[in-house]
Amino acid sequence: MKGSTYAVAALLLVSSLAHAHSQLTSSTPADKASLASAPKEIVLHFSEPVRVTALSVTPSGGDRQNLAGIPGEFVKDFTIAAPGLGNGDYAVSWRALAPDSHVMTGTFTFSVGARAPGADAGHAEHSASH
Repeated sequence: MKGSTYAVAALLLVSSLAHAHSQLTSSTPADKASLASAPKEIVLHFSEPVRVTALSVTPSGGDRQNLAGIPGEFVKDFTIAAPGLGNGDYAVSWRALAPDSHVMTGTFTFSVGARAPGADAGHAEHSASH
């Protein structure tokens, strides 16, 4: 009985590992970051190597700008020059392909420049107290 319990546990572990996929672990700018000046580059950090197949920046209320020059190799850490950005809110959308052909997508947001008075004031005070 004890042997079969170990066998089931091992099978569940292998099954869960087989279904684990790479994921975005962090970005620069960070999601929901408020920056004093525009970033010079966009950096994506993944848990495992992926091939980024699309990356775009969309200003709030504006047109999406697809970023060119995406390398074709599989990497864990991906860096690309940011387009010239002014003050405002932005969404960065990405798509990546894992070596097992799993397609992943995601979006994160950030803002550049002074925020409107009172915008996110509660959040800023909460963050400063830590």
